[in-house]
Amino acid sequence: MGRMSAGHLKGGLSRRTEAFLGVVGLAAIIAIWWIASATGALSPNAVPPPGEVAVTFGQLLTSLDFWVAVLNTVLVALIGVVTVIVIAVPLAMAIHRSLLFRESTWFPLEFLKPIPPVALIPLTILLWGPTKTVELFLVVFAALWPMLTQLVYGLREVSGTALDMARVYRLTSWQRTTRIVVPSLTPFAMTGLRISITIALVVAIVTEYIVGIPGLGAMLSTSQINGLIDRMYALIVAMGLLGIAFNGILAALNRPVLFWHASQRERVTA
Repeated sequence: MGRMSAGHLKGGLSRRTEAFLGVVGLAAIIAIWWIASATGALSPNAVPPPGEVAVTFGQLLTSLDFWVAVLNTVLVALIGVVTVIVIAVPLAMAIHRSLLFRESTWFPLEFLKPIPPVALIPLTILLWGPTKTVELFLVVFAALWPMLTQLVYGLREVSGTALDMARVYRLTSWQRTTRIVVPSLTPFAMTGLRISITIALVVAIVTEYIVGIPGLGAMLSTSQINGLIDRMYALIVAMGLLGIAFNGILAALNRPVLFWHASQRERVTA
């Protein structure tokens, strides 16, 4: 019994416990929402009851327009993240390997990081008009920084002692990369990927909402303009579930990719 408690304290809650607590928390939020709607604390004109939102959400699931909008948003987010990886990997390696390159790029990179993507919407519309190119550019611009930062940090954390030992044992450049650099870099890259894909989804939806580009954001904007409040909240629920789905996929991918890492080995699976 003592060993079981120590294991749970060291490794944290089991996945089953985490899932159960998540369901309990969600049920509590829905219960509070239902009580507030039933007692009149929430105006139905501003926040419809959860039952109405659930019915509308069910109708959305049977709508072809909804799934086309989901596909439009997800495709732009995924293409944006792939583009970010293609840009961030060589850029991080160049920053890590070359002092001259690092010193000559730190100012423009630090200057661009704090700029919110929304602030670039007027400029991008002037360049490309209200097209998917605008959305993709803003997604890449926003999602690049967390991935690049994590990759740079990961390269800095590669053990110099391990690399020196690899040279002593005359490991090839390929062996040093695959056996030392990549395992050290992977946890940082996975963290950057989870942050970047979340930002990509958010920026894609916000851009669609503001500019009117086809997708979940545009559907949300249309629902709001037409006074379809229950549909609007159903779309918000759908967006939240989409984010959870992506996060779940990446969390599941972490287990086989980082099976050797302490964050996975210490997790209690029972």
